[in-house]
Parts: sequence; C-alpha cells; structure tokens
Amino acid sequence: MIEEDARVVAVAPGVAWVETTRKSACGACSASSGCGTSVVAKLFGERAHRLQVADPVGVEIGDTVVIGIADGILTRASLLTYLLPLIGLMAAAFFAQSAGAGEGGGALAGVLGLCAGLWLTARLTGGAAGRERYRPLLLRRAEPSTVLAPAPAPAELNARSESISGRRHGAA
Repeated sequence: MIEEDARVVAVAPGVAWVETTRKSACGACSASSGCGTSVVAKLFGERAHRLQVADPVGVEIGDTVVIGIADGILTRASLLTYLLPLIGLMAAAFFAQSAGAGEGGGALAGVLGLCAGLWLTARLTGGAAGRERYRPLLLRRAEPSTVLAPAPAPAELNARSESISGRRHGAA
C-alpha cells in the first residue's frame, strides 16, 4: 500500500474531500542545482491536489489523514496509461513504414496508433464508470507528529518526590 498524508478540506455524509501537496523529489537530489528537471519543478512549484474519498472513520475539516492506494492498482494504471498508448504509436508507425507509407504516412499512422492506445486504455480501465477502483482509500487519521507531554504524576508521587528532593538539599 502506498500511503500519503492529506488534509481534510470538506466533508459530507460518508465522504471527505482531502488535499495533498504534490511535491517534486528534485529538492533532495545533490545534482538539483544543475539539473533541467529541477528547474522545471521549481517553475511549477508545489500544487495542491484535491480528491474525494469515502469516509469510514468520520473525519472533520482540518484533520490530517492517511490515504492510500494498493501497489498493484498503481502499477496497472501506470502501465495502461503510459505504456499502451506508446506501444500503439510505435507499432502503427512501424507497420506503416514497413508497408512503404513514407514519412507522412508513418507519422499519421503513429498518431492514429496513439489514439487507438488511448481508446483501448479507457476501455480496459472501465472509463468514467471504472474510476472508483482507482480512487485512494482513507485509511486512518494521521498520528500526531509532536511528542505529547508526559501525564502529570499522581499527587502522592509529587509529595514523595518533594520530600526526597528536600532531603538532598539539607532540609529534613
């Protein structure tokens, strides 16, 4: 399960809208000062992304929660979204070139193959109706990041510690 912290920005019966901040990993890289990818990441900056999730725990606005998506679902969605249209583009362009269609015919066939790959991706993922299985799940409220102060000692322990500290300082 891939997990991410999110902040609850709105609630309705049974659902919550959460907001995550899309971050680039470029800030942690030692080569970020000379990398073109980090320049693009700085140009677009961090953006908030709002999602609707089912709310089985009863969260409130302002709560920090953990949302997650299964590894297999993310892998499948990534492969379908990126790989299938690319394979369609390359296969159609290759077959058009092999058939002697020339440069323009190969480019047109590639665009048609890309469109066919995108259409097939929508069919395999279930289109708009199938999006529900790709939604993240609200797993739990996030643990507070701050360490809580220890609970005060019971009165008899306080009295006992005062009598012990008094003996150390010469008082009896």
